[in-house]
Amino acid sequence: MSDEALSIISDYVSINGNETLSKALPIFKEQERELLIFEEGDVFLGYLTKRHITLQSRIQPDAKVSSLVTRVSTVHKDTPSDAIARAILSEKIFSVPVEENGKIIGVIRDIDLLRASEDVFGSKKVKEAMTQNPITITDDTSVARFIAISRTNNISRTPVVDLSNKLVGIVSPHDTSTLILSESSGQTVGDRKSAKQDILSVSVKEIMTEEVVTCKEDDFLIEAINRLYNANHKALIVTDSGNHPVGILTTSDLLESVSIPPQTEGYYFRVLGDVDDTDMEQVIEMGIELVKKFADIIGKSGQMFVHAKVFPKRKFRGFVLYQTRVRISTDKGKTYVARSDGYGIFSAYAVALDRIEREIVSERELELDRRQSGSERYILEEIDEL
Repeated sequence: MSDEALSIISDYVSINGNETLSKALPIFKEQERELLIFEEGDVFLGYLTKRHITLQSRIQPDAKVSSLVTRVSTVHKDTPSDAIARAILSEKIFSVPVEENGKIIGVIRDIDLLRASEDVFGSKKVKEAMTQNPITITDDTSVARFIAISRTNNISRTPVVDLSNKLVGIVSPHDTSTLILSESSGQTVGDRKSAKQDILSVSVKEIMTEEVVTCKEDDFLIEAINRLYNANHKALIVTDSGNHPVGILTTSDLLESVSIPPQTEGYYFRVLGDVDDTDMEQVIEMGIELVKKFADIIGKSGQMFVHAKVFPKRKFRGFVLYQTRVRISTDKGKTYVARSDGYGIFSAYAVALDRIEREIVSERELELDRRQSGSERYILEEIDEL
């Protein structure tokens, strides 16, 4: 990490592991998403995240904070930027603790790392990194339905539109967790269950953010990153001239570019999430086969990220349910994203790859149609002249 990058180390909010959850909940209400947990002697235990708390089937305010700890890796102040980005992506956190001489001296936030990585993005534009055709919902969608859509598609930000498909807001599971935590503190188990059911029945209009931060496809990525920083947001909605959502750009998408080791040629592959070591080689080989097959169309260099999530309690004929998300960005400025689920990692992964292949083939056919129609117009002009 350069001397300039050292300046992006920030302070952190912490709590002792022996404290009860009831003491942590008010801190989360102040918009904090992650707390560092220490035990006596300033020994770092890990993170307490708002997301992890709200995933609990029963929130118990008298539980010790240490019982809910999420263990995360640390980095050093001289750790390269690409390794820091990989740590943030692997741990699915918004910041990573910085350790020096056995002590935590601060954290590096995802957005600060992005701002310090300007050279990675250069003159690239938003359309080269955004996910096209984002999943949207209307403002009368129930919170329960929204949560189901988020989990099924493994997405963290969802644009909210009106009946004419114009952008009117944005919502994330983070918005629901704030409500759940607010209703949970000091309540009995029965009260909390009832409150949670009430929250799930309301429409997303009640919890969405109406002031959406947007950008255009032809904006430079550096401008978009600064916009994210100034708004303290994790995603930008990309809109057209009619304020219709055409894409979404998240800090996670941008971190993928920063996480690539320097001087990487060809395709850089990275698999994140719940993939066994025994399956890793085949997962990568399946990806290599796809990019080799279409290298002449999509480009001979780029990056491919595979995100996998397993649901161990959901099984069919001995196979557990997997959810996969595949994202390919190429040196031709093309980005392909596909999601799928299936029983067994290879079943889910194969469907996602097939969807990307279909998109590439469809793109090629459209390009051929454009070229052909251009030739026909040229021939007709020649005939007219004769």
